Amino acid sequence: MTASVPLVVQRILVPVDGSPESLAAVRLASGMARAFRARLTLLHVTSIAEFPALIAESEDSAEEERGQLVLGEATKLARAEGVSVVAELRRGRAADQILRFATKFHPDLIVMGTRGYKGAKGVLLGSVSQAVSRRARTSVVLVRR
Repeated sequence: MTASVPLVVQRILVPVDGSPESLAAVRLASGMARAFRARLTLLHVTSIAEFPALIAESEDSAEEERGQLVLGEATKLARAEGVSVVAELRRGRAADQILRFATKFHPDLIVMGTRGYKGAKGVLLGSVSQAVSRRARTSVVLVRR
């Protein structure tokens, strides 16, 4: 019989995109952060254009403003739950940037929403939550609404 090692949660990462599912993840992670007295970090990734000719357009301040609004809403929600929060904004492919940030931040837990796309829709749209849960080097909690 092996002894179980208790999970110590000091850092929680919550990727947010403004969807109801990501806000549900913020609520859950806020409760966990309060219970564990953990540091809560919110991360929003703004997209980039797939074609180099469109990169200048994708760097439009509107995309960054939208990202700041998403982070602001999630931050307000976490603070309403009594949690201190840090917000980060990154640019790129969402799953790649979340995993890159997690490598540097070393969260004990990633909590993120999932829309639950399956079948052809899941294949066409891709799934950030699936990619993160498969490739992350830490525990991932997926939240459905």
